[in-house]
Amino acid sequence: MRDTTTSIIEEVHQRHATTMDGALADYIPELTRADPNHFGIALVTADGQRYAVGDVDVPFTIQSVSKAFTYGMALAARGSAAVEERVGVEPSGEAFNSISLDPGTGRPRNPMINAGAIAVTGMLPDSPEQPRFDHIRSTFSRLAGRELGWDREVYASESATGFRNRAIANLLCSFDIIDCPTDPIVEDYFRQCAIQVTCTDLATMAGTLACGGVNPITDDRVLSLGNVEKVLSVMATCGMYDYSGTWVYEVGLPAKSGVGGGVVGVLPGQFGIALFSPLLDEKFNSVRGVAGFRDLSRAFDLHLLRAPSMSKHAIRRRYRLSEVGSRRGQPDEHLELLAQLGHKVLVLEIQGDLFAASLERVIRALATDADDVEVIVLDLRRAGATDGSTVGLLRGLASNISSAGQRLVVADPSGVLTTDAFDGLDVELARTLDDAMRRCEDELLVGAGRAPSGSLRLDLAEFELVRHLSDHDQARLLPRFVEHTIAAGDVIIEQGADTDALYLLSSGVAEVEFTDPLDGSTERIADLYPGVVMGELGLLGQGRRSATVRAATDVACFELTREELMRLRSSDHLVYTRIIEHLLVTTAERLRRANREGALLRD
Repeated sequence: MRDTTTSIIEEVHQRHATTMDGALADYIPELTRADPNHFGIALVTADGQRYAVGDVDVPFTIQSVSKAFTYGMALAARGSAAVEERVGVEPSGEAFNSISLDPGTGRPRNPMINAGAIAVTGMLPDSPEQPRFDHIRSTFSRLAGRELGWDREVYASESATGFRNRAIANLLCSFDIIDCPTDPIVEDYFRQCAIQVTCTDLATMAGTLACGGVNPITDDRVLSLGNVEKVLSVMATCGMYDYSGTWVYEVGLPAKSGVGGGVVGVLPGQFGIALFSPLLDEKFNSVRGVAGFRDLSRAFDLHLLRAPSMSKHAIRRRYRLSEVGSRRGQPDEHLELLAQLGHKVLVLEIQGDLFAASLERVIRALATDADDVEVIVLDLRRAGATDGSTVGLLRGLASNISSAGQRLVVADPSGVLTTDAFDGLDVELARTLDDAMRRCEDELLVGAGRAPSGSLRLDLAEFELVRHLSDHDQARLLPRFVEHTIAAGDVIIEQGADTDALYLLSSGVAEVEFTDPLDGSTERIADLYPGVVMGELGLLGQGRRSATVRAATDVACFELTREELMRLRSSDHLVYTRIIEHLLVTTAERLRRANREGALLRD
């Protein structure tokens, strides 16, 4: 099936493919050899999906697009403070080759004009073990996800005509912005601009910036998130030279262009986009590139300042433990007690990205809806991305919860947060939501003077199935049970087997597994604790076992076989009827409870 994304890109490509406005760059003679018909569009998503239309595999020289990436390299090598001492971050409002220096310090206005880019190249490390240009090309190759070459003819042409750039370098040297002699720096700058890329390469490099410095194809971290943030900021304000204001107004993406015909744009967290066409406008930006980006921005709603409002539904669900319990089978008297005490535990299921706006809604909800609770459980199963505000806001929330005499439990099965996010705070981390709810249930039971379910050991007469009978009826029923001990890992009830008995779990923990008959996959669906009856549905329905029950620990249980139950029906029909009635009532109550929970949790 034809995908919509490719169709939209193809429509944009077709719309501008016949445009022949503009001219080839001629101040570097070798660039006039480019084919003016070439036009490509490539897009790389944050999860590594590539879309490509047109001449996306045609090699061309990266030229000034390189400036964004060497700026990120300089930030990594020298640190932002040292780089900012030599290169500013303000738009110049002038052409790319303008001599735009601060009159007092000689500092270039920004790293996207030639003066700033030459200063940035001069800040990159250069040693016999790793010459500066080798380091640049190696890093660009990591950004692109493949080994990149360079065009020696274009380099030689640029070097032979690069008098203005040499003059800029000498002026920078006079202000101690770069070291003298300047020729090695300028020659490496020329070589840097002559690195060969394709449109797909540039989209991957832009995609690496969109992913915070991690190549979405190779998963290689090339730049730090903090440095990428600075690179994108300067691209947004200065990347298109004296067209930057109009670009942000119309397209709304951090971007960088080059006289080789390439233009890259970045939508942080989502896309890296590149367009290639060598015909340039009067500002030395690709004519088709600018027009194509303008259309893509509208088609995909890419404008950063046109972002949709934050979802009002950061909290997907809220409920009390009295309404929804854990997936643990336990005695009816424990379930009744938890239904009474469970209002003390509030569960909030969070969905979407954990940014300031969404977390503010969580904080606000707790301020108005949690005065009567003792424990707050944050369920992060469906939480998405985080940013620099996330941990600080959550730590502040945890501190406020603690100050109010409450306790915070965080269920984070996907590892959205780092393990040290709550270091030093009274916050309990749970592997799953079910683990968190079980702990809360045990605390409520212990607080009410009951032993935790897992520690119980019940005699046969303590089971509700038996306890509701008179002494006379118990005397007729109890001898029919046989006690068994089952080792951990052994099967008690096997899915698909004939129903031949019911079991009363006396001690230990059993687990319920269901195997899908279609694909053979097995899922653990519940745990059973002392006090529960196992296998009653199959016995009542006289069908085959619908699931497997396995001993998770060493367990003890009491077995009542179908044969003994039938003998009871013949000899003591009234006792038999009371047993069946009790099983039907308790089963119906469990189904009602499951229906209530299912209705509350329904998507």
